[in-house]
Amino acid sequence: MENVLKILKIPFSVFMAVFTALTSLSVGNNFNIKKPDDVELTAALISDTHIRTMLYSRILLKPGLDDISKHVKPDLFISAGDNVDCGNEQNWQALGNMFDKYLSVDRKILSIGNHDTWVSYDTPHDFEPAKANFIKYAGEIMGEEIDNVYFTTEVNGYSFIVLGQEEPRTGSTISEEQLLWFEDALAAAAEKSEGKPIFVINHQPLNFTHAVGDNEHSNGFYSNETSDRIKSLLCEYKNVVYISGHQHYNLDADGTGEVENFKTVETLAEGVTLINLPSYEYGTCFTGGQGLFGQGIVMYVFADRIELCGRNFFLSNWQKDFDVTIELI
Repeated sequence: MENVLKILKIPFSVFMAVFTALTSLSVGNNFNIKKPDDVELTAALISDTHIRTMLYSRILLKPGLDDISKHVKPDLFISAGDNVDCGNEQNWQALGNMFDKYLSVDRKILSIGNHDTWVSYDTPHDFEPAKANFIKYAGEIMGEEIDNVYFTTEVNGYSFIVLGQEEPRTGSTISEEQLLWFEDALAAAAEKSEGKPIFVINHQPLNFTHAVGDNEHSNGFYSNETSDRIKSLLCEYKNVVYISGHQHYNLDADGTGEVENFKTVETLAEGVTLINLPSYEYGTCFTGGQGLFGQGIVMYVFADRIELCGRNFFLSNWQKDFDVTIELI
């Protein structure tokens, strides 16, 4: 049955790409996006692009990169994992070529996702070559030298901490070494930020958030203890934003959508916000929802707040039912 679904997925995706492209021609979209005068950082947030060497995969991504580059014009582009469908060199090269040609954004941040941690579906999952490919190709795309799947960077004076799983599994597995590193990275970012938001990016959401339970469906962390430790560290600081993907759920501002107990934005504690991004490629057609692919978020960071605006980058269309404001404290 699984093989049949894989075979059917390709023609279905091609059909959806054509359908969505034709739909975009008939929809009046706001192409002229004016940034607010007092915004300090603008970022385009997407996740789960699952790029392959296949033509349809690149057809889906190109309009979104065009919209981000020509209309949104952010300071920063973030991809929260599952950048490629398998972490082999061919897929990474295809993604890098797409970014080189169509994404004209100065700063980029990519985190590793579970699909980035194996090089083939047909061989035993071997993390080390996939890890090496991520370090090489994601580093080239970002224009930064990284030596691991977790690292820090800074954009417009804002600190970004990127976490990454260290085994080729569907859920997130993070080592004790990385947890200790994260504790130090948070402390350093808090000292430097002087109250500005700190952004943490990891492909998987935390357990018992965003409709993830005890990870029975491998949508969060394999270890509740690890997830709880990260929660505890996040809650030691104010104005922390944790950004994840992985679940492929539609943008949902109020938790009344197709997935029970799911909201895109949750409050973990006072001053700690969680954001779970939709899948750019799959939308929610494969998970029972009604969303189309191409969805993401445009994030505007101000001195006193963060505004999140839903956008279908494929359609160059704002998601009118998704606007969320995070007040900074």
